[in-house]
This record gives sequence, structure tokens and C-alpha cells, in this order.
Amino acid sequence: MSMSRPLLVAALILAAHFAWRLDARPTTLAEQREADARARMAGRRATDSALENIREEERAHIARELHDDLGQLLATLRVDMSLLMRQPVADDATRDLLAGMDGRLLSAITSLRRIASNLRPHALDEGGLYFALQSLRHEFAERHGIVCELAAREDELVLNDRYSTALFRIVQESLTNIARHAQARHVRIALRRHRATLYLTIEDDGRGIAQADMEKPTSFGLLGMRERVWAIRGDIAITGSHRGTRIEIHLPLPGDALDIGKLPNAHRAN
Repeated sequence: MSMSRPLLVAALILAAHFAWRLDARPTTLAEQREADARARMAGRRATDSALENIREEERAHIARELHDDLGQLLATLRVDMSLLMRQPVADDATRDLLAGMDGRLLSAITSLRRIASNLRPHALDEGGLYFALQSLRHEFAERHGIVCELAAREDELVLNDRYSTALFRIVQESLTNIARHAQARHVRIALRRHRATLYLTIEDDGRGIAQADMEKPTSFGLLGMRERVWAIRGDIAITGSHRGTRIEIHLPLPGDALDIGKLPNAHRAN
């Protein structure tokens, strides 16, 4: 019994597809091992990305608890202390004791804010990525006495929480590494978005990172930076010379990476 023409065409297409799949499969043991290694790497990165998202959610939760509960309690205690200090005091020793307690309360509030900000930057939730990076830049310059410049446009950094958090953490880790190791006097952070790609450059005028330092298994800061970039399918290049260190990141932005609801009307069509 002869096969009808539609069935014959379907059989030929199926056979061709099956032959292509066989041809696409690794033909040697080395190719098979390489394919398995790529699959394991992709699986590990997906797992790392999911775990990092969970950790960020936990950090945000703890930061809110610290700010809303402990922060409010300390602020209330300081108000009570201020009222107490306005009352007549019998002697100088008591006045000095109250002033010392007020100073320690202020230090506790400052430390709490710093810890909560490290867990989850309040500025990231309140003003978005641009405002958070400006706050980070200012804090870094004030704390370490290093000139820090941010070249970016606010409307190009209106991203969703996942991308905003990842970029903030990358810049934060870079600045931490610079403060610890670079001996730099000037840092420049530049971000620009062109079509569906975001370009981030961080460069300093310090002693420059050596190739051996980049390959150390204990370089957890660099490793964490790379993992964050790879988790959102970006590319990262780190180079060092006698003129300093330069980090270049190219990050593709899918449609859901932009927070369209926060974009000004003039930029929503871009």
C-alpha cells in the first residue's frame, strides 16, 4: 500500500530532524564532557542566581525590621533623653552622664542605619538606582576621602528591582575593593544605556590590579562581582595597569528589565 503524499512529506521532515539531532550530538568523549560541563555550569549559575535572589529578599526583610522596630525604639528613646536633659539637673556629674547617654544613643542610631543600609539600601527603594548610586558615591567619598564621580542619566537607570539591586551591589563591591586595595585618589563610575544594552565602567587611578590577584581563588569580591554579572547574562572585563584598574560591564536588558511605569513619558517609546 503506497504512502500518501502528506504522510510521506511528514516522514521525510521527521527523518531529517532526527538526523540533525543525531548530528548535533557530541561525537567524541571530549565533546560530551565539554557539553556536560557547560550544562553543569549553566545549572550552577541558575542555582546561584536563585539563591542570591532569596538572600536579597532576606536582607530586605531584616533591614525593614531593623528600621521599623529597633530604629523607631532608639529614636523614641533619644526623644525621651532630650526631654530629660531639659529638666533641671542637680549636679555636673549627672549632666555629663545624660550627655554621654545621649551621645551613645546617637551612635547606636547611626550604626543601625549603616547596618540596615548595607543589608538593603533604603535609597534603592525610595529613589531608584540613580539616587542609590549617588548616595553610595557620596558616602564613599566622605568615608574614605577619595574623589568619586558618577556620570549617568537618571532616566536611563529606571530598571526593575532585580537589575537595580544587581548593579548597585556590583558598584558597591567595586568601591569596597578600591578602598581596601587600590590606594586611589580618584574614581569614576559611568553608566549609559544604548538601545537594549547597559554599559557600566568603573575606573580608578590606583596601583592597578595584577593578573595574579584576579586569578586568586580567595578574591571573593571579584568572584562575587563576576557571578552577579553572569547571573543576569552580562559580560565583564577587568584590566589593570600602572594607571589604575578598569572594570567594563556590558549588560543586555530584556524588555522586562525596564520599570516602564516609572519612565518619563518622553522616554517610554525608546
